[in-house]
Amino acid sequence: MIVKQYSMKAQFLIIPAAIFVTTASFNSSVPATAEREIVKTKTVNTGFAFFRTHREGKGVTATWGLNSNAGVAGFAVQRTYEDPTDPYAFWEDICYTDCSSSRSFKYTDDGVFPGSISYRVIAVLDDGNSITSEVSSVKIVSHK
Repeated sequence: MIVKQYSMKAQFLIIPAAIFVTTASFNSSVPATAEREIVKTKTVNTGFAFFRTHREGKGVTATWGLNSNAGVAGFAVQRTYEDPTDPYAFWEDICYTDCSSSRSFKYTDDGVFPGSISYRVIAVLDDGNSITSEVSSVKIVSHK
């Protein structure tokens, strides 16, 4: 049993060393005159700069902004009356809006019931991926 432990440790040391030696010898065989292609990628900091919700009249207003609108097709606003940290909570799509050149976006949800309501916004990107905002909650005690 002790022999196997040492042999496993030896394997963990020998295999990376063999890969390093193979890689180093391959890289040194590349002629110095060979041109290497340099690929430059443009990094876009697409993400939520802020996301807030507050009670407004008999509804809730959500306001959000992005660091960059580049590559964003639109936004889906979602709400839940359940625990937002529960992975099985039902998030209801309440609005979809296209992205514009605006720096901030706003949606007012007039169809709310009393209780604790949590909101999030999902930014849908042009490539099909998405970015989800943080969750913001509002407590509605009653409608006056």
